[in-house]
Amino acid sequence: MATPWDRAAPGYLEQWVPRFVPYHLDLVREVALHVGARVLVVSAGPGVEALAAARAVDLEGHVRATDKSEEMVRLCRERATAAGFDKVRCEVADASDVTGGPWDVVLCAFGLWQLPGERAAGAPLSPREAAVKAWGEALTPAGKLGLLIWGPPEPDDPFEMLAEALAAIEPARAPLGPRSLAEREEMAAFLAHQGLSVVRHTVLRHPVAFATADAFVRAVREACMWRRLWEEIGDVRMHKVALAFFEKVGGPDTPIAFDPPATLVIAARPGAEVELDARPSVRVPSL
Repeated sequence: MATPWDRAAPGYLEQWVPRFVPYHLDLVREVALHVGARVLVVSAGPGVEALAAARAVDLEGHVRATDKSEEMVRLCRERATAAGFDKVRCEVADASDVTGGPWDVVLCAFGLWQLPGERAAGAPLSPREAAVKAWGEALTPAGKLGLLIWGPPEPDDPFEMLAEALAAIEPARAPLGPRSLAEREEMAAFLAHQGLSVVRHTVLRHPVAFATADAFVRAVREACMWRRLWEEIGDVRMHKVALAFFEKVGGPDTPIAFDPPATLVIAARPGAEVELDARPSVRVPSL
């Protein structure tokens, strides 16, 4: 049975991928991929960073792109084939699946927040912790983990205002992701528990624009986490959420232009010597 992520895939590719490409390219550039590198891309979606990684590692390298959504994987495979990147292996897999390692680089752009952070009864780790621990253990001695996280949150960010409107209409709904992990201290502590140390932490911004607030809301429906919420809540309640959002921004015809902050994090094993963009040798701090 198709999931909300599967149903959102075509709209996500049309509405959000072109707007988020600069963030993905920043991530691939910052981890300083080299020709011949082996790269695992988790929560790959339609494959933006997978294709960028394939270009960087060239024919000698290898890229495995995974996602839990069959439709996202189909789109990723289709785009990789069209680009001539036969070496990109696109597979449906859980986020903790590190088959094929060890990996020189593991990338996860905007996927960490989709993994539950709560531990099930009797479980030693949450799905989020288990995935990051698996990624770290699958790295080569000089391997790197590259993450993108939305945030830190800003009150005038349209995503934040829409989330506030959601909370007002549906107060029982959980927050949309671990935004606190955008803060360096919280992220460093989280990664340290999984045996990794932060070597790069910076906030990125790129312009995003919509002709109207209504166009923004309609596009948000095709964002994966929001698509699930929309289907659970229903059109009637989400229409009320949209009306509350329009009141905040000045009406449905108000143009929306902003530069959402995203936090880029690179981590590695403590004591390792790694390469970053424009820095050929960086010693990873001890925990």
